[in-house]
Amino acid sequence: MVETMSCSFGPVNPEVSVVMSCYNCAFWLKEAIASVLAQTYANYELILVDDGSTDETAQIIRKYRDQDKRIIAIFKRNTGLADSLNTAIAQARGSWIARIDADDLCEPARLKKQVSFLEGHPQVVLLGSGFMEIDDRGRELSEHLYPSDHRILVSHLQRLQSFFPHSSAIFSRRVIQGLGPYNTLFRKAQDWELWLRISERGRIACLRECLVRVRKHRQQITNSPDDFSQLVYAAAASVCHFLRIDYGVDPSCPAEKTSRENFIAWVNERLVQEGLIGRRGIWQEARTEFFAAGNRLSGLFGFSRRIMRSGHAAGLIREKLFGVDYPRRLARQWMIATKVHQ
Repeated sequence: MVETMSCSFGPVNPEVSVVMSCYNCAFWLKEAIASVLAQTYANYELILVDDGSTDETAQIIRKYRDQDKRIIAIFKRNTGLADSLNTAIAQARGSWIARIDADDLCEPARLKKQVSFLEGHPQVVLLGSGFMEIDDRGRELSEHLYPSDHRILVSHLQRLQSFFPHSSAIFSRRVIQGLGPYNTLFRKAQDWELWLRISERGRIACLRECLVRVRKHRQQITNSPDDFSQLVYAAAASVCHFLRIDYGVDPSCPAEKTSRENFIAWVNERLVQEGLIGRRGIWQEARTEFFAAGNRLSGLFGFSRRIMRSGHAAGLIREKLFGVDYPRRLARQWMIATKVHQ
């Protein structure tokens, strides 16, 4: 059951639809909404989806909706991020879909700069930006910038290297209508999967400046040292990408749910065998130690010490700098395995 409510219809023809999925995010939600409403670019709507929250999230959304005509509010049962974003996109009227998470922040000129770039580069259908990493108190931690070239960005996706954050992305609604929205099979790395499909249809790019502030905090599931689902789903997305472009198949899209889940389990098993899960576990543990530290300096010291003592420092640094070739190799292995069982 989806309840859609808005105090008005906002701009008559919004150029941009900003979409935000909200689940039990009351602590930072006000700040996130305010950063969107403070944009120097005017022609946008903000679609807020309450994904069945049990805290004060729904009340906060209703309050802002009643005060600002640019806001469209949607209230639904909890179905996860991908489905919530698809619900928002189905309501969107803008030519462009801009993402922001409920604990992140937009810089005031974010939309203006991204729309200006897209108007001057009509071949680009997905655009991201760098970000400033902040902690749970909003303190600046580090600046992250990314390549701007299409080929290099696609290579980063294919090789599981660092990529611009989901919260910085703005993409063509027309392209999404043609290739389909977020794949709900992916409980994590939904953006990774969608970006790869988009890259198969058009050009992607990234502005080399920080237009969003991405919050890193201990409550995030991806900071858990024993949770590797983000990596597994990102790898699965890259494997599916190579299967599409090399063999014309996609095991993440059959009608039967069990076969899709079996594919994810198969990818997980292969990553364990390759040792990638173990090495990334060390990285996750080091990140956890960083966020648990009392200050940034001691956090960096603890992070570096754990990496160096692991015995995998060289491999981890090499993977972070140059990525891995597992996805394409796994795509070939999947084709061989499926032929054997046919």
